[in-house]
Amino acid sequence: MKSNRTSFLFFVGFIFCLFFATTSVYGQVEMDSVTYYQELVKNSNTVDDLRKANTFFRKKIDGIEKDNPFVLYHKYDVASIEKKIGNYIESENLLVYILDNIEQFESSELRDYYQKSSFILLGNIYRDLKNKEKSIELYDRALQKAKIAKDSVVILNNKSNIYKDFEEYENSEKDLLTAYNLLPKLTDSIEIARVFDNLGFAYSKLRKLKGLEFLKKGLELREKLNDKKGLYSSYKQLAIHYKDYQNNSLAELYAMKAFNMSKEVNTPSFREDALGLLVEFSNYSYAKEYKRLNDSISDIKTLEENKFAIYRYDKSESEKRTLESELNNVIEKRRTLIYKFLGGIILVIAIFFIIIQRNRNKRHTIQQVHKTEKELSKKVHDELGNDIFYLMNQIQYNPAFLLEKEGLKVLNDLNDIYIKARDISKKYTNIDTGIGYKDELLNLLNSFGNATTKIVTNEITVAFWESVTPISKEQLYRILQELFTNMKKHSEASLVAVTFTKYKRYIVVKYVDNGKGAVATHISKNGLRNVENRIDEMKGTITFDTNPNEGFKVEIRFVA
Repeated sequence: MKSNRTSFLFFVGFIFCLFFATTSVYGQVEMDSVTYYQELVKNSNTVDDLRKANTFFRKKIDGIEKDNPFVLYHKYDVASIEKKIGNYIESENLLVYILDNIEQFESSELRDYYQKSSFILLGNIYRDLKNKEKSIELYDRALQKAKIAKDSVVILNNKSNIYKDFEEYENSEKDLLTAYNLLPKLTDSIEIARVFDNLGFAYSKLRKLKGLEFLKKGLELREKLNDKKGLYSSYKQLAIHYKDYQNNSLAELYAMKAFNMSKEVNTPSFREDALGLLVEFSNYSYAKEYKRLNDSISDIKTLEENKFAIYRYDKSESEKRTLESELNNVIEKRRTLIYKFLGGIILVIAIFFIIIQRNRNKRHTIQQVHKTEKELSKKVHDELGNDIFYLMNQIQYNPAFLLEKEGLKVLNDLNDIYIKARDISKKYTNIDTGIGYKDELLNLLNSFGNATTKIVTNEITVAFWESVTPISKEQLYRILQELFTNMKKHSEASLVAVTFTKYKRYIVVKYVDNGKGAVATHISKNGLRNVENRIDEMKGTITFDTNPNEGFKVEIRFVA
């Protein structure tokens, strides 16, 4: 039984190993296939090779989801093939698709690489189409994405070739000198040889003696590398150099070498170009005329077939930039609005804080005033009142002093002073602003009533004062105290009525007496200046209505 179990586990393990090994091998085969066809495109000798690679990469694209970055990888492979075949329209459309969807690459390095590569390939297409301006523009855009010296050298070489095509050798030389200065950073001998060869050709066309030296440097390096395509270029440019310098024998020699090398390269385009070179160097005028006519027809055909997809891309890029600019304007306006809004909020908060701080300071001041009042009250009661009371007792229990008329007068005066001191003390003593406030207030009012002055008020409950703050209660108490004191001193009223009512969210207190009244403008001089100050502290209002011999009316209103 144990043996069977062990055998079963071994079998399961074997199946798993086989599965993962198969998966790994399959993945490796896939990678090898991609590499194989990429190399086939790079070194293709026949159209058939390119078609096979084209079919392979298109199948890869069809088997991948549209938003997968691998679609862009393989579309670039297909674009390279279509360009080699001469199908510029399809190649250009594929490259524009890559540029439109470049954001699918998560890595910024990959985005820059495929933008650069797409611009280079598009520049090559427009070079073939004889569109110098567009080709130069695309190479310049590619140059902006170049991260290493080799990339810059490749692009500058390509750019110099478009100038060479249009016989602008000074511009060609300028770009090649920039590339030449980058050679110390290069290890790629093929690109170094290209710079030597192209710079030598530019020098040659500009009639500079070092032209031949650089052409031969490029040739020697390519011979060491056995770079057949590079050797074809060296032979061709040496043939043109010798032709320009009237050395026909060497010109024909290198033209023939170029033709023979085109056979080794085994690519139709190279053989066609080599034959054209031989025809150009021949003495048959009809052959030369045929070549010029054939080149013209090819150029016209190519231009007619091209639909300029890159212009559509540039237009979409321009529209995108316009939209981005508009979006930035909207964002900037919103940002300004937000800043204004935040500024407004900060201003409101600042004002609110200032008001709170001011009220806090005011409350603190009021509290300090009340504290001082209470301290004075205590001092008057404890020190002055006690001293007067002690003195009165001394005099009162001295019979000899009381028998004298002046002694009795002094005793009465001392009694009056004692009563005043007691009143001052009482005026600034603590007030019960809680449940006992109603009784505290009624006691105050009744204390001013006597045989000659009647005090009348309405019935008020404890609940009436629940919504009123302690500060407002104390201030109202002091105000009524001031009014009644003023009445006692100046009014000679026989009847005083005080009513307390609520109106909406206000407490309304009305005071009326039948005294002598006063001139309204002189009210503050009658000892009521403090009343107005206290009303301000309550954030309330007070209205005086009085005339001489018409009584005295006051209305107090404050928020409950």
